[in-house]
Amino acid sequence: MSNQVAVETMTVEEALAIVGIDADRVTPELVLTGFEIAWKGNPADQRQLKLAKNLVMQHLVSEQMKKQRYFEITSPFANSCVSCRGTGEIYKFNRKPVEVNCHICAGKKKVSVECRKCKGSGRYIERWPEGGGLNLECTTCKGKGKVRVKCSHCYGKGKIKKIVPDHTIKSTTPCKHCDELGFILPKPIIEKKKHVTPPLSNPVISTATAAALSEMIKE
Repeated sequence: MSNQVAVETMTVEEALAIVGIDADRVTPELVLTGFEIAWKGNPADQRQLKLAKNLVMQHLVSEQMKKQRYFEITSPFANSCVSCRGTGEIYKFNRKPVEVNCHICAGKKKVSVECRKCKGSGRYIERWPEGGGLNLECTTCKGKGKVRVKCSHCYGKGKIKKIVPDHTIKSTTPCKHCDELGFILPKPIIEKKKHVTPPLSNPVISTATAAALSEMIKE
């Protein structure tokens, strides 16, 4: 390739130039498309082209994770690799603890449970010593059958700690299925060798006699 850049000091801008994408309109799909075009042009330094593509894709994936905690890439390849989904690499992200709303109380700190006094009926029987009694509205739940109590999952805080992926990439693994290309190259067509029947041979007769017998059988 004409743009030779040291891999150790390559910047995102230099990598974009190698892939052939304008920095003002960069998207993951455009980077992968530019890489495919450059690759099919038989670059002089194939390894550098792969590294340039990987560097830009890592940057874009990290930016997506930073904004929305996940990344989403639509592969532009017709024969996209199913293992890496077109990226050419498998990403592993660092992880960090964050505070999120408790999924039990939805951050409201309390939950509704069945009233123990009326067992969820909303009413209870007040018995008289001499027999009989009155069916009264439960004074604990006010006839609702449920009461609000402190959430036992978050201990009434409304928040819990959750470990989620960070936007920083911990490591990458080159996809072996597509050899980091992101797409599968067509397999070369191998011509099958025609089977040639060898002349008959017999340890008892000579080779010349066996060849003659073989010709007679063919006729």
